[in-house]
Amino acid sequence: MKQYFRERYLSELDQSGMVPLGTNKYVASEVYENFAPNDFDSDFGSWIIDQQEQARERVREMLAQCGCLARFNRLAERHIEQQILPFVGAGMSKPSGFPMWGAFLKELAQNDPHVLDKVKQAIEEGRFSDAAQIIADELDENMLAEQIENYFAANVFTPIGPVRLFPELFKLGCVTTNFDHVLEKVYEGNEQAFASVFSGTSIIEAPREAASGENVLFKIHGTATSRLGRVLTTNEYNTAYGNQRTVPGTLNHLISNRSLLFMGCSLATDRTITAMQEIKAMNGAAGLRHYAFLADPGQANRTAKHAELQQAEIHPIWYPVVDQETDHNTWIENLLLALDGGPL
Repeated sequence: MKQYFRERYLSELDQSGMVPLGTNKYVASEVYENFAPNDFDSDFGSWIIDQQEQARERVREMLAQCGCLARFNRLAERHIEQQILPFVGAGMSKPSGFPMWGAFLKELAQNDPHVLDKVKQAIEEGRFSDAAQIIADELDENMLAEQIENYFAANVFTPIGPVRLFPELFKLGCVTTNFDHVLEKVYEGNEQAFASVFSGTSIIEAPREAASGENVLFKIHGTATSRLGRVLTTNEYNTAYGNQRTVPGTLNHLISNRSLLFMGCSLATDRTITAMQEIKAMNGAAGLRHYAFLADPGQANRTAKHAELQQAEIHPIWYPVVDQETDHNTWIENLLLALDGGPL
């Protein structure tokens, strides 16, 4: 937790201004850490505890208002039992500089007005895989693969945002539909590198124990550096989701004894949700409940959205969004800090 909060703590210390020593002035945080390291560490620890308590109070108040407090507390109990598996979407990588799918696809089509119009229409209708298929068909499959690598394969970047809290909370694996290397870099930077990374077609080779006993990353839609098992276009979705040995089979295995927690996912109706609905229908009452941190669609729309997600046994924990650029990260950070402390 100190690694996550260090820069913020130092910035707060430095607000008091420069510290004069002799004829020179020095940054306050440097003086404090260098000349009184024990006091610095103690105060830093107390400051972090205070930040967590403030976050828990904000979350308690917010969840009580939207009727999700009891649901969050059940999630927190499952988390204490190490029975939560994070499912990570593109929204968790956006702060680190990676584009959301809609922006990425429109960028690729920008030089051809005819293709761009069709791509925009597909995106507006929520058909992202169709938008990708249009690009593959009309602009070139090889170009699409090359641009996926250009945009998402970067290793020289600094992870930013609440995804950096994951190693503190989730030590037994992650699932993601992202192509980038944000999760790998975050865990490596916290000296908790994944024991294995299974991506694309290799997920069917994952040993059964990897789903529950090791810190393993499942990149169920593949990775930026390989076309094998990549899932982005409609044809690729049909292949990956039409075979129970690949994505649906992997999801069914992963959730056999753990609940998913969706973060950075819009959870609009797509093939992943359809697969979860099929798994629920197959498992019946024996299936586990899953959870999602989701932007609040407003009181008038909550019931309908919850009913849709409930068909996949996914239960939303709403958070308010006024500013699209800041509120997602702020509330997910608060929710994760609250989760780390157990039920509210």
